[in-house]
Amino acid sequence: MKSTLLILLLLSSLVQAGIVIVTNKNSDINSLSKESIKYLYLAKVNKIDNIKIRPLLSENKELHKRFINTIIDKDISQYSSYWARLVFTGRKAIPRRLTMEQIKEKLNEKNTIIYIDKENLTADWKIIYER
Repeated sequence: MKSTLLILLLLSSLVQAGIVIVTNKNSDINSLSKESIKYLYLAKVNKIDNIKIRPLLSENKELHKRFINTIIDKDISQYSSYWARLVFTGRKAIPRRLTMEQIKEKLNEKNTIIYIDKENLTADWKIIYER
């Protein structure tokens, strides 16, 4: 029984290992550090190396949760609380979460980034961070 549980946990972690941050293949962004991505998604900065970057959020709840846990290093309630404070104080608006179709459309814009499962990568996008 314990070995079955261990195998299931291992398989679960392997399935969840495929988060990548992508941008348009014509973007000026070639790579980003995990720290830079955190700052962008926490709205602490909007430029890296003088490039204005627009981070997008996925509507996929499981992917969003994995991204927040693994890249932002927060749990979903901490992240939600962080954004609630920004919105309440009037410093930022709530970011809108997008469907995959909306993401495909928005990634046509230069210097826009999003987290996706690696299996959803298309030839129009380039990976700028891989976990």
